[in-house]
Amino acid sequence: MTACPPSAPQPPARVLARRRREALRRRARRIRRAVAALAIALFLASFAVIYVQLASGHDPALLASASRRRAAAASTRTRTRTRTRHSAGAGTSTDSSSQGTRTSTDGSEANSEGSGGVSSVTTSQS
Repeated sequence: MTACPPSAPQPPARVLARRRREALRRRARRIRRAVAALAIALFLASFAVIYVQLASGHDPALLASASRRRAAAASTRTRTRTRTRHSAGAGTSTDSSSQGTRTSTDGSEANSEGSGGVSSVTTSQS
């Protein structure tokens, strides 16, 4: 029978456990650092995009507000034109341009003073 060559002496269990714990700690530290670096990089990238957009004068909040104002003004002009066409065509309203108001047959009044019959629109936001 051949004898097995003597194997290298194995370290005690406590030494193996300590090495594993250290390896797990290194891995956890590496993962934490990677996640922190990724979060910082994403924040800086998004901040830079927003900063450049605002610095160049393209504020989305102002654009949305301006487009809402334009839409409100357009709908007011459309309603005024429609109201003017209906009242002129039907002959059911009395136009008292010297007083600045127009009274229809149902008793409602519409202000036509100022800019050619277009009334200003005020909106409030809560």
